[in-house]
Amino acid sequence: MDWLQQVPQNNIGVKEESLPPMGGTEILKSGLYKYTDIAQHEDINLLLSNPYFKNIKYTKKNLLWQHLAHSDESLKSGYTDPSFMNAINSFVYVSHWQHEKYRWIFKIPLENAHIIKNAIEPIEFKPKTEDGKIKLIYTSAPFRGLDMLLPAFEMLNRDDVELDIYSSAKMYGAGYEAHTNGVYEEHFEIARNMKNVNYMGYATNDVIKKALQEAHIFAYPSTFEETCCLAMVEAGAAGCRMVTTNLGALYETGSEYARFMPMQAVPETFIPAYAKMLNEEIDNYWSIKTQSKLQKQSDFYNENYSWDLRSKEWNRLFEKISST
Repeated sequence: MDWLQQVPQNNIGVKEESLPPMGGTEILKSGLYKYTDIAQHEDINLLLSNPYFKNIKYTKKNLLWQHLAHSDESLKSGYTDPSFMNAINSFVYVSHWQHEKYRWIFKIPLENAHIIKNAIEPIEFKPKTEDGKIKLIYTSAPFRGLDMLLPAFEMLNRDDVELDIYSSAKMYGAGYEAHTNGVYEEHFEIARNMKNVNYMGYATNDVIKKALQEAHIFAYPSTFEETCCLAMVEAGAAGCRMVTTNLGALYETGSEYARFMPMQAVPETFIPAYAKMLNEEIDNYWSIKTQSKLQKQSDFYNENYSWDLRSKEWNRLFEKISST
């Protein structure tokens, strides 16, 4: 993920469609430079996720903003090297789950570790009407559960439901897309040919947020250890009912609002279990209980994951690093 270091630092005034494709981490880095005082702290060197010596600047104070899960193979060389760890002044983790895993596995120091969760720009909640189909939406990378969602959706066998899929290897840029060598194209081709499925491919974040406002259910049978999950935060802020798994930090990010399926060991049990849960949520979507919760959910995510709140946390950390 070397391309993370090349993400534009400040996109103020730049139209999103003119920017290179961006995944969650890239969007967050752009927001960091837009909403915080980091540009004023020239003594701080920001590293994103990868613990590579080539990104260290010994004349500055190095801050490693970690987005990867503890199980990522690229981490081992840095996190097990005392000289690299000593070169980092501060570590930032995006969830308590993620930090706890690093603390336990890598025995990281606690005095310079901080938890600062992800952030979003406000997404207005738009109440739905009961006309038309229930719209499901998937807005994550293809390797995070799309292969489970497609057969689960097929098992529903319902004509009152449709699924929009915003997913592409292109979200991480042309280099990553070329690196995958079309490995996910089989999933995309299946989606293109499925009944009641709309494969939308890559879209900018603005387009996806508008799509979330029109969707009813965020269908995310994640098989990936998310460290916070920006896609879920956006779906929660938009007021989508969220149906996911309890893997990684999803149960922390989903809080009391998401419906969680316990992880299953094999696809043969995972897929029908998720389809059953999804079917229940579709049947119950228009219930008073569900509808009364969605506005509260939107308010919760817009308030607790706002850049207004998060920028204050970051600015306090920048001041602390610069003053020591």
